Amino acid sequence: MLRGYYFFFLENFSFFHLTSIKHEKANKLEKFPKICILGEGGVGKSSLVSLLQGRIDNSTTAIQEPTIGLEIEDSRINGKKCTIWDLGGQKRFKSMWNDFLKNSGLAVLVCDSTEENVKKTKAILDRFANRIGSKVIAIANKQDLPGALGAEEVQKKLGGIRTYEMSAIRTELRERMKQILEYEMDTD
Repeated sequence: MLRGYYFFFLENFSFFHLTSIKHEKANKLEKFPKICILGEGGVGKSSLVSLLQGRIDNSTTAIQEPTIGLEIEDSRINGKKCTIWDLGGQKRFKSMWNDFLKNSGLAVLVCDSTEENVKKTKAILDRFANRIGSKVIAIANKQDLPGALGAEEVQKKLGGIRTYEMSAIRTELRERMKQILEYEMDTD
């Protein structure tokens, strides 16, 4: 597993510099299926990636630092190599999502299953739907919290986008998260 392709943004956030990746590796990234994980800041996108990659275990409490811009990781789905693009959810990074979403095979829209966040997630979907150009699913994350909206309710509020319940801090759901991505990458 390779970890740590980072985009660092300079103070004015008008351009970025790619570090820890050589030009030939950048070209290889496009040869593998690309999964983009997007949503508002703090909904658990990076925690989902950590769960999928096996970095969350029952002995530690996973506290994720906010993703700055973008983090790209290699993974295996259905026994095939793919890249997972974890898009920073802060407002200043959303203007770059159009470029990051290009050539994705699957876009995973993550919400924290609260009424307020589902509304914001719907706004993201409306804003980027015609630019995504790939299959879109939703993850109703943080199901471990009281009052979390269920997948059916979130799916309805998002206009019918297939939605799955998840709790990124529950290690026993790692295989379930992998199965969701495998299924969605294999079906139209």
